[in-house]
Amino acid sequence: MLASAIAHVAGILEHAVGHSGRAVVVADEASPLARLLAAAYWEALPSAQHLAFDEANPEAILAAFEPLEAGDLVVLIQSSSFRLGALRIRMELFRRGLKVIEHPHLGRMPEHEHATYIDALAYDPGYYREVGGALKAKIDGAQRAVVHSGGAPLVFEGGLEPAKLNVGDYRGMANVGGQFPIGEVFTEALDLEKVEGEVRIFVFGDRSFSVNVPDAPITLVIEAGKVTSVRDSTPEFDRVLDQIRADEPV
Repeated sequence: MLASAIAHVAGILEHAVGHSGRAVVVADEASPLARLLAAAYWEALPSAQHLAFDEANPEAILAAFEPLEAGDLVVLIQSSSFRLGALRIRMELFRRGLKVIEHPHLGRMPEHEHATYIDALAYDPGYYREVGGALKAKIDGAQRAVVHSGGAPLVFEGGLEPAKLNVGDYRGMANVGGQFPIGEVFTEALDLEKVEGEVRIFVFGDRSFSVNVPDAPITLVIEAGKVTSVRDSTPEFDRVLDQIRADEPV
């Protein structure tokens, strides 16, 4: 996996963020995946300053960022999410015009998913940008969308919000970088109350941030943009719904 990680990281540096200046890499050693990525960035960025988050205090890490100038790079490799004082560190680095690559929450992934994560870092600029742009064009021009997942369809009437791209093409954007892996093209209904139908959930993220695959698909019944009933639920999915409801207005 290390050889693949080195190759994929090099692709991100060259094709996604276009790195050519100075760099600071901050990594912890609290998870095997964080250690693997740290080793990959050692190989891909041999002239960068590499800091061990577990050994350096926040002041020393922030001090390492100070000499960097707009267009330089910061890489954050995190088993959870770094806390560096009151700052939202990525936003502060972006404010200074720095490029940022984040690999957060690596400690959440079980070992059997590590190879999948590394594979997901592979960056093909032609594919990502061509397909991403084509999907955006279709979404932006659609007056109606239908999701077929078995059973009754889920219908989005009235069009969708202009799609947003996270495909490693930062031309014309204020900030360069973000959380990796990337590849999303995402949108939502222009009018949530015009979403009607059913959708089957084959897999979901549970409260432990793990991939949860129920024995049978769970069906959500949606009326006027709200989940009104659930069929074939599981106790863990019920707990996810309870947590969502607790955070949403009635």
